[in-house]
Amino acid sequence: MRESWEKIRSAVRRAVAGITAAAVLAAGGSAAFAEVSLEEKGLELAGSSLHYPVLTGMEDEVLQKAVNDRILEDTEIREYTTRMSQLLSGGSMTVEWTGGILGDVFSCAVSASGNLTDSRREHRWTGSNIDLRDGREILLDDLFSDPEAGRVALEAYLEEEVLPELSAHLLNCELTPLPEAFFLEREGLTLLYPMEKLTTLKDRAGDIRISWNEIREVLNTGEDGILSRIGAVSMMEADEQSGERIRAMASQGCLEGIPAKIGDRLKPLTDRWSLLTDPDVFLGGRCFAPDGGCFRGVLLMTDYISESWDDSVVQGIRADRGCWEGLCIGETSREAWQAILGEPDNTAAFDGEKAEAYRTVPGISDYYRCGDYILQLHADEAGVLASLILTE
Repeated sequence: MRESWEKIRSAVRRAVAGITAAAVLAAGGSAAFAEVSLEEKGLELAGSSLHYPVLTGMEDEVLQKAVNDRILEDTEIREYTTRMSQLLSGGSMTVEWTGGILGDVFSCAVSASGNLTDSRREHRWTGSNIDLRDGREILLDDLFSDPEAGRVALEAYLEEEVLPELSAHLLNCELTPLPEAFFLEREGLTLLYPMEKLTTLKDRAGDIRISWNEIREVLNTGEDGILSRIGAVSMMEADEQSGERIRAMASQGCLEGIPAKIGDRLKPLTDRWSLLTDPDVFLGGRCFAPDGGCFRGVLLMTDYISESWDDSVVQGIRADRGCWEGLCIGETSREAWQAILGEPDNTAAFDGEKAEAYRTVPGISDYYRCGDYILQLHADEAGVLASLILTE
């Protein structure tokens, strides 16, 4: 299972790495950090495994060491290494990470599961967010123009928008107060909760990803702010290169920030992330809603040849939430996306009956050919982007 997940994660990382780096630099990321890279360090011991990131290539070696020391401290890697040696006589644990360098900012989330403290199996998130200019820890308050107002607005969003979406079967679902750990991506902010506050259906510590455009009113989007430096502002606001970047992303068969790619086997994904609900059927296929912050508002589309999906592959990715290079679901008008991408290759109307068959809302879809894939932008009856769908 770990090997399958690592292949999925590595494939998606490779697919979007070049696009992300170019977009961040175009958005104002410092060229001085263009040579900085990440290496994965690892340890396998008696059924346990531990993997974590290490920065290399920084001009200031003293600063580089300070940054790497902070990563180890923030993510509790030293404690996990000690614990692994204590499990030689029985028990196991798995520590893995996701994250990267965005301009001159580093951010990662570390997932640890297994016998972390005693014989009980548990799951724990830690996160590390570092300003590579000076090694300073990036705080949640740094993301807001007014930290107090930002926290209030974020908690209100969690209570009003996110909490009603959660399954009634969750053991723990306390979304406020805000957790201490978080993770930054160009697509959004991911809050990392302890198990006693939020637990998934698979009995793991919960995480909630919030698209930047959903809280844009309270964000610090200034030129030298963290969000501009990581390229998040360009995800919310289109520029002259947005259309080119959207087509480049879509031509890779993936949507940045979603750890699935068209052609991936579905079973490893559903094994890795349990499902929020039973698979739903649409005209010509079936859709799956994985449980996890990175899949919030996302459906994976596949065939419906049999009840089992052991041999199915991902044939489409549908996002009903998020923002990509100025395409903000729930905000962007059809006229605005045509200004970004040009005239569509095809257009189709969805009346009530057709919309129900495809499990969407009535409206109109524009289709754009991007390499071997089709990018479908579906507008509701008000002409606002409701879904972004990538298919073969």
